[in-house]
Amino acid sequence: MANRGQAPLLEVKGLKKHFDITKGWFAKKRVLLKAVDGVDFKVYRGETFGIVGESGCGKSTTGNLVLRLLEASEGEILFEGQDLRKLTSEQMREKRKDIQMIFQDPFSSLNPRMRVEDIIAEPLRSHKVLEGGQLRQRVLELMDTVGLSPSFAPRYPHEFSGGQRQRIGIARALALKPKLIVCDEAVSALDVSIQSQILNLLSRLQREFDLTYIFIGHGLPAVKHISDRIAVMYLGKIVEVAGKEQLFRQPKHPYTQGLLSSIPISDPSLRSQKGMPVLEGDIPSPTNPPAGCRFHTRCPYATERCIQEEPPLKEVEGEGRMVACHEPIGSEHSCSTSIS
Repeated sequence: MANRGQAPLLEVKGLKKHFDITKGWFAKKRVLLKAVDGVDFKVYRGETFGIVGESGCGKSTTGNLVLRLLEASEGEILFEGQDLRKLTSEQMREKRKDIQMIFQDPFSSLNPRMRVEDIIAEPLRSHKVLEGGQLRQRVLELMDTVGLSPSFAPRYPHEFSGGQRQRIGIARALALKPKLIVCDEAVSALDVSIQSQILNLLSRLQREFDLTYIFIGHGLPAVKHISDRIAVMYLGKIVEVAGKEQLFRQPKHPYTQGLLSSIPISDPSLRSQKGMPVLEGDIPSPTNPPAGCRFHTRCPYATERCIQEEPPLKEVEGEGRMVACHEPIGSEHSCSTSIS
């Protein structure tokens, strides 16, 4: 677990990404799609910071913004105290040695025309780190590190299973010895049995190489398995941040509570004992988010204040626990007291 007494490795402040889009066939109308709309969080060296939420909440966009694969509309991205948004293209290219990504789809993220050895060697060649025999030796070492036989080096991606392809992607991400890796839905495209293998591999690599992860996902069990702290996103904003045990044991935001209630339970007789309302309704359009609290249209505890006033993300109960709710669940005046 990270030492939060130290300065954060990554600090994101007021991060926004608004896409300018056109609606309508004849009377064209330009609107803003607010994919990420004011996100703040800190990631400490050596920890895994999870980001969860329903599809379309902005979590993957946030990961892309951190690496500047997308350019932010507003905000600061401070990596080791340096604002990445102020770097030139050449400076950012150099900085990417320290920040890498593992992509969601192990099928489309690998070039089908390249051999495995060339895929893993590509970042080393691009940054002119190694060449010749040293380069090949490094590639074989990386393959062994992620559990791939060096004899697979001359093969092509189509010759591997999904789990093996993701191991290739992990080896590629490790090649430049990064400090931070963004795992964007890194296991969601894999079978459940393979997911656990990849999660265990990521945990082992974190210990061996002192890595820091941002782990983005929508599968709560997987995120809980690997994360130290978890941020919950809804409609472009973070609504709760807490340690994983705190979050799963006692959620403070109604949206977090709803997400936890959606986790499948094998025994139907236990479902009624969870005591949590199930999420209902659809996520509002990010081109026209609701006023006030963005979750109030689906919240079973919403009040007039929720409709009119947007709650800030603020600390509750100490220990870095944050929640964006006027009356967090479990507070003295919380509407959740009506739950039986």
